Amino acid sequence: MNRRGIAALVAWAACTAGSAVADGRNPGSLLVYPEFDSTPGRAALLTLTNVNPDIKSGLVRVEIVFVNGTAATGGVCLETNATVQLTPNDTLTLLASALNPNVQKGYAYAFAKNAQGAAISFNWLIGDNLLFDGVDALDYTINPYSFRAIRPQGQPTDADADGVRDLNGIEYEMAPAKIIVPRFFGQSGVYQSDLVLIALTGGGQFTSTINFLIYNDNEEVFSGNYAFRCWTKTPLTTITNVFTQSFLANFTSHAPNETIGATTVETGWFEMDGGTAYSTSTQFADPAFLAFLVERTGPRSGAELSFEMGRQSNGDLLPLSINGDTN
Repeated sequence: MNRRGIAALVAWAACTAGSAVADGRNPGSLLVYPEFDSTPGRAALLTLTNVNPDIKSGLVRVEIVFVNGTAATGGVCLETNATVQLTPNDTLTLLASALNPNVQKGYAYAFAKNAQGAAISFNWLIGDNLLFDGVDALDYTINPYSFRAIRPQGQPTDADADGVRDLNGIEYEMAPAKIIVPRFFGQSGVYQSDLVLIALTGGGQFTSTINFLIYNDNEEVFSGNYAFRCWTKTPLTTITNVFTQSFLANFTSHAPNETIGATTVETGWFEMDGGTAYSTSTQFADPAFLAFLVERTGPRSGAELSFEMGRQSNGDLLPLSINGDTN
């Protein structure tokens, strides 16, 4: 993608990309950008903004960690790090490929730290995550997940001194216990959706299994599960054929008058919960995770953050041993 193409896309991003803002989101000390994609023909713009206006206490360093989600490279879950500095009311927007040229696809997280490199509480960070498809086309934008630090501003957050960002209610806010997607379209040649999943329990050496409860438009429920390592963006149809238009229309007692106004289009909703996270050494029950759905019809796509239910304290970013985070 050339500079002219980037400039044109940024100029009309606000009015053309489908965005997602969950109600009640707050600035935090740790942001998780759920997807970047720098593969050929693709690009990702990450924005990091410091909304602290105070001249004395508003300066902050932020470490951005890119996590490789491409299994084909053999480096899935490996990290690449960079540090930036933000002055009060400062903002930084960057191409993922410019700061991180060696990793093409995955997710990123950013956390506030002090001059000595220790992670600290600084609940003033917000951001944005914009995906491009081709030189002249926006794809979709998705806000990062924001986690507030628990301790007072400027205080170190690494309570157990293990170098891992713990989403446990002691260092940072806890991760969701369940994630709920309010609607999907029956998958067909017209509607094609991808589910992005981020594993938060165990770490880079672990495989996580996610359990699904899938409801059609007539309250019938079906189940499924899916296993992945670290990060994935996978079509709904690879998880289970329950998501397909043909199954919903022909093998369930679906409501014949829904979708209202487009009665040939089947819809449903689904709930996700952690099953097991396991390595060659150990396993953890009910792993924490993050997820969002990307919906496509033809060349158009949109995405939004999912709804969350409950909280659980076993999320981490990002242990790399086969034993996970045992603290």
